[in-house]
Amino acid sequence: MSKREPPKPARRARIAPDPHGRTLRQADARAERLTTLSRLTRLMTSATDSAAAFHGIAEAATVLLKARMAYVWVDHGDEILCEGGSFWAGPELAGRSVRTDPIPRDQSIAGSVLASCRPEYIEDVQQDPRWRHRAMAETSDLHRCIALPLIHHDRAVGALIVGFGRRDDFTAEEKNLAGLLADQAAIAIENARLYEDAGRRQREAELLADVVRSVNASLDLATVLQRIAEGAREVCRSDMAFIALRDPGIDAVTFRHWPGARYDGYPSFRIATGQGAGGKVLATGRPFRTACYLEDTRIGPQYAAVARAEGMRAFMAVPITIEDRVEGLLSVSNRDDRILTDRDEQILLRLADHAAAAIHNARLFADNAARRREAEALTELGGAIASSLELEKILSLVVDRACALLGTQRSAVALVNADRPSNAMLFVASRGMSRAFQAMRPLHPRDGTTPTAIAERHPVWSADLLNDPAFNLTPSTRAAVEAEGYRAVMSVPLLVGDRVLGALVTYRDDVGPFSDRQVELMQAFAHQAALALENSRLYEESERRRRESEVFAGVAQAITSSLDIDTVLRRITDSAKELVRSDLAMIGFREGETEAVTVRHRVGSRYTSDRTFRIEPGKGFGGQALLSGRALRTDDYTNDPNFAKDYLSAVVKDESVSAMVVPIKSEERVVGLLYVANRSRRPFSDHDEATLLRLADEAGVAIRNAQLFASERESERRYRTLVESSIQGIHIQRDWVTLFVNPAFARMLGYGTAGELVGLDARRWIEPRDMSRLENDRAARLRGEPVSSQYELQAIRRDGSLIWVDIQVAEILWEGEPAVQSTVLDISERKRAEQALRQSEAQLRQIQKMEAVGQLAGGVAHDFNNLLTVITGRTELLLLRLAADDPHRRDVELVRKTADRAASLTQQLLAFSRKQMLQPRVLDLNGVVAGMAQMLKPLIGETIELVTLLDPTLGRVKADPAQIEQIVLNLAVNARDAMPQGGRLTIETTNVQLDSAFVETHPGASAGPHAMLSVRDTGIGMSSEVQAHLFEPFFTTKGVGKGTGLGLATVYGIVKQHGGYIRIESAAGAGTTVRIYLARVAAVPDAAAAPTADAPAVVGSGTVLVVEDESELRDLATEVLGLAGYSVLSAGSPSEALEIARRHAGPIHLLLTDVVMPAMSGRDLADRLVQSRPGLKILYMSGYTDDAIVHHGVLDPGTVLLQKPFTPDRLTRMVGDFLAG
Repeated sequence: MSKREPPKPARRARIAPDPHGRTLRQADARAERLTTLSRLTRLMTSATDSAAAFHGIAEAATVLLKARMAYVWVDHGDEILCEGGSFWAGPELAGRSVRTDPIPRDQSIAGSVLASCRPEYIEDVQQDPRWRHRAMAETSDLHRCIALPLIHHDRAVGALIVGFGRRDDFTAEEKNLAGLLADQAAIAIENARLYEDAGRRQREAELLADVVRSVNASLDLATVLQRIAEGAREVCRSDMAFIALRDPGIDAVTFRHWPGARYDGYPSFRIATGQGAGGKVLATGRPFRTACYLEDTRIGPQYAAVARAEGMRAFMAVPITIEDRVEGLLSVSNRDDRILTDRDEQILLRLADHAAAAIHNARLFADNAARRREAEALTELGGAIASSLELEKILSLVVDRACALLGTQRSAVALVNADRPSNAMLFVASRGMSRAFQAMRPLHPRDGTTPTAIAERHPVWSADLLNDPAFNLTPSTRAAVEAEGYRAVMSVPLLVGDRVLGALVTYRDDVGPFSDRQVELMQAFAHQAALALENSRLYEESERRRRESEVFAGVAQAITSSLDIDTVLRRITDSAKELVRSDLAMIGFREGETEAVTVRHRVGSRYTSDRTFRIEPGKGFGGQALLSGRALRTDDYTNDPNFAKDYLSAVVKDESVSAMVVPIKSEERVVGLLYVANRSRRPFSDHDEATLLRLADEAGVAIRNAQLFASERESERRYRTLVESSIQGIHIQRDWVTLFVNPAFARMLGYGTAGELVGLDARRWIEPRDMSRLENDRAARLRGEPVSSQYELQAIRRDGSLIWVDIQVAEILWEGEPAVQSTVLDISERKRAEQALRQSEAQLRQIQKMEAVGQLAGGVAHDFNNLLTVITGRTELLLLRLAADDPHRRDVELVRKTADRAASLTQQLLAFSRKQMLQPRVLDLNGVVAGMAQMLKPLIGETIELVTLLDPTLGRVKADPAQIEQIVLNLAVNARDAMPQGGRLTIETTNVQLDSAFVETHPGASAGPHAMLSVRDTGIGMSSEVQAHLFEPFFTTKGVGKGTGLGLATVYGIVKQHGGYIRIESAAGAGTTVRIYLARVAAVPDAAAAPTADAPAVVGSGTVLVVEDESELRDLATEVLGLAGYSVLSAGSPSEALEIARRHAGPIHLLLTDVVMPAMSGRDLADRLVQSRPGLKILYMSGYTDDAIVHHGVLDPGTVLLQKPFTPDRLTRMVGDFLAG
């Protein structure tokens, strides 16, 4: 048998498994992984900051586990944030680091792992709703995932999320390796955090030490706070930091420092309490933080625009608290997702404490500095008061220091003027105040802080006076405060014992309270001001008393040593100005028996008029004192409503403001006035008034002495010069031989000197017809019989002319022997005046008689017009109904013509009685005369020459041109009738100036510039008897049937209605001249109205209310309007018309009413109807003018009048035109 060979090992090796080799390879792979793990662990644990550790862990996971991506998530309370990540999905994503937005903890895989602290193995993340980044998973083809908690000392510090593509389940070894990686990652994170925390604490300590050094090294608060803000930004690793401080008096903070910020509106940006994140800190006093400012629902939208502009996300703010009061905010913010931690909050709180300490230190320093300045200011004031009596300087120093130390814009010292019933206050020192605001004003209760402080005697302030309910501002005070522009105000009373001198007031333009320290400082200033005022008062009072004694002694000496009244009054005026410290003074007294006071002396006055200045009783300030006999004062003469402003020009010239006047009395009669005034609002006191009254008493004594002395001198002078200077002639004779005459007697008889008459026979100057009466009376006087001693006779002058004289005869002794003294008065002017008076009285009686006749004629014309309207209207209607060949038509036409003549006559009566309606306009009389010249020539006939003499410079008059033409026509007709054999008619115009002498002798004329229209003829003239009746109506010198007697009466009435004057000069056989004077006006002549062509007959529509108390006239108007197509409502009285209008439901387009009716005028009726029917048109009708619608014959503006009598055609046309607009 043969040996079998064993099998070849090589073959067996190919077909048999090699467990040792696989194990070896697995061991090598495990070793490689452990080596890699060890290497990566060293890299992870060597990281010194969290960011590097996070990214190292993510990178190690992708490399070690051959994953496509790895994320490290860190717990941040309710949210988790990816702090590091890495992609290894391919060349395009190799090594890419990722950081995602924070996500809610309970809505993520990482959150679930952190909550459970156990790993999760997810088959497909694209199907897991907790996976937040589905798009990224699809792009990277991620499916399987390992989620591992990173636990250190039983605390989850984060989560590691590792993602893979499609693959088999994880092996136990992979899970174990992942677990080992997670354990090392947790250690790396904690180590990095500890290292980072240590470094951060070191930096915080260094920063805090630096901040403390800054706080201690600098007193500049802005520098310290800027360093704190920058430190907060550095320590918290924030993008920006802010410090905002509270503004005094308002519930908000204003940004002061903002390092790292981009928004440029912070200097004026405020955060109000309760608004925004910062407002929450102000309201609660607790820190506030958020991971995303704009998405945090706890934060209101107030400052979202600023947050958006800055790109804010994470934000944290802490309060800056001083003595339990939030005084500001310290905040930081990031523009990325890095959140702010509790540690950041602790750091910010410590920095906020340092900011509070800096603010407090700065305030203490500022307070100490302020107290030092206050002490210096008070010391300065005390020194000024002790060393100076210049009150104005001291008070100015007070108000200046008050503004400077209280930080206000205005201050003032206002004094109470206790001498005034209104208890007004006067500003005596001020800074920053307008002059208008410093006007003296009464102190009304609660009318601001100053009246209240003065009334209640303690400091009073208001943070916002205009809106403070504690005060009741008068409208004038409110307007003054608004104009001045201040809001906060404090007033402190100036007290001296129990007296209130006034108040120290300070004003601030902004709204806000005053501190207790400010109140104390103001009280200190007020005390100094009151002390200065009292010192000044005591000194002034002492000086015043001393000076008053000197002045009154000097005045008394002047009175006793001088009888020159002007010297004494000048001394008193100077003394008055000095003693009451006024800017000017005046004195005046009544001269003789006059009531007015003449100013004799002025001191300090700027009024330099050459006219003698007189003060009439009751006029102006002084005139009221003159009338009442009482002293008067005013603090502002120009604006004081209690005094008339008769002498305001002198007051304005002198710039007087406050003033005082006292009467000067002598034996209880006011004989003069003593007046003082200031050019400022400084008022005069009771003491000033008493001083002035005392001086006035001295002046009264002086004036009385001067009057007595002057009276004595005047008596001597009068007796001495009675003869020489008398205006009456004095003649002394014995047995008709002239012994003495005075110059007046010589001048009266035409002699040059009195000596020329001495020795002449007195009878040569006596009219012979009076001589016998004088001789008879002389003989009877010698017999002792009673005879008259007064004569009126004519004396013969040297040139032979006669004068009327009044002689008073008396028996006297002349050089020891009987003689006759004649006191002679020239009464020629009186005689002429008496003659003129008699003539004027005769003219006046004639005018009164004509006025009475005119009134009668006017009344008759009024009633007659109503009758004529009916007659004319009915004849017109009757003619319309009669055929053209009707035999009765001629009779009816005759009635109509007769009615027209009667209407013309009535119109003349109205013109005479001045009851017609005028349509005046500015007129050129030359144009009227020239326009009538051609018409007059055929009227006066060929035998009469017409001459016009028109002044080219003639002034304008205001008159009715139609009436002026009527005047010229009537006068031309009269002139024609006065020249039956022919002659010359001259019409002339010229300018004249009527003076007072003319007016006195021509009753009815008025002085001033006039235009004269003269019509002169060369006819037969008129006797004086005829002239006495010229203007009487119906008076005529013409034959029966040749004149109505109304021509000149009409002219007279027209002239008088125009306010003019008419004058007639005539003599039998010498022709007649009629002169008419019309007042000139300075105006351009009005354009003449263009003539209107006849319009076709009117066919109307609408409703007309006719109101007429004459039934026949009312029926006529109703019928005519009805025939014209109108709907007519008829009423016989105003009350009936009102009732018809009330009941009539439809419209009433026109009211046609008589003007004069019983019980109610047409004007009153129209006014009442227009109230209920606003669109109603009014057309008046009347037979004569009435004051209801016409004044002085001129129609009121906007009034339309239909004059009676009127024809039916006139009525319908006027109604139609009026309704047509």
